[in-house]
Amino acid sequence: MAIEVIVVGLGLRGRDWIREVRASQEFELVGCVDTDREALAAVENLSVPASSCFQDLNEAIDRTGCRAVIVATSADQHVGPCESSIARDLPVLVEKPFALSLTDARRLVQLSEQQKVPLLVAQNYRYLRSFRAARRIIAEARLGAVHLISCQYFRPPHDVRSHRRLEHTVLFAVSVHHLDALRYVLGTEVTNVAAESFTQRPDESPSGASFRAMLSFENGMRASYAATYESSGHEFFERGQEFYARFVGDKATLHVFHRWLVLCKQGSVPRLVNRGPRKVTEEQVILRQFHRAIASGEPSEISGRDNLQTVAVLEACARSATEQRWINPQELLNGSGE
Repeated sequence: MAIEVIVVGLGLRGRDWIREVRASQEFELVGCVDTDREALAAVENLSVPASSCFQDLNEAIDRTGCRAVIVATSADQHVGPCESSIARDLPVLVEKPFALSLTDARRLVQLSEQQKVPLLVAQNYRYLRSFRAARRIIAEARLGAVHLISCQYFRPPHDVRSHRRLEHTVLFAVSVHHLDALRYVLGTEVTNVAAESFTQRPDESPSGASFRAMLSFENGMRASYAATYESSGHEFFERGQEFYARFVGDKATLHVFHRWLVLCKQGSVPRLVNRGPRKVTEEQVILRQFHRAIASGEPSEISGRDNLQTVAVLEACARSATEQRWINPQELLNGSGE
């Protein structure tokens, strides 16, 4: 029997989740919630009846009798709907970052574990075929011991209304994807961060429209990372987005450029790597984990507990950018760095 679910927050991601829920056999959409009447009216184009649209979350829960909640509000509005839903014993799937502070993230995880209610974070970039392939190649030791990683992301200025209120725009809008994906691909945690958040054109771009960081990992690997919403010259390539990652091992180097992966072994010519099939969307992978967590209590690799590590990295980055010093996310997690 399909699990009745409501979607809270009807921006671009909320509308994506409406489509994904409807494509799933394991969930049934029974309601949509947004405080903005215009946003509610817009989902009529997705054939959501007015009787299933609500401005108040608690009313939606009472009226629909839903058994799960997907939270896709703006990043600074995630905590309230998550807290209200979990307090009513409803499993929650929340968009990234599931909280902007480690304190809030811890509180949500503690509440979910106290209530014995699943809390999952929609870290969909983990399941992009390029990252899945990179994770497999590294796990198979085809690169040997990986010791250096370099990642760059470029995008021209664009509308970032849902993140414009944040001090570190690109960090919480897109770097959260890449930093979480690095944790997943490498299978290890970040132990030190030195970061800088800045804006080259403050009259045109939001605060923290550019970001760079150096990261150390617990097994000795080191990474450099940069992301910007202030790039130019590639507006017609991949919808204006450009991403590149380089994983350097002692036997080989793996280059990731969007959907293309190139493996360069010592003494061999470079060759393309097959990313593997995409049988379902990344969101369907997440929904299946959400269903299993609800139906059988199966642990999820995108649990709130796991994602505390990602939130700690984000907080370390933000603190490092402000305090201009190295910050250890593990010390933030255990309280010694607060």
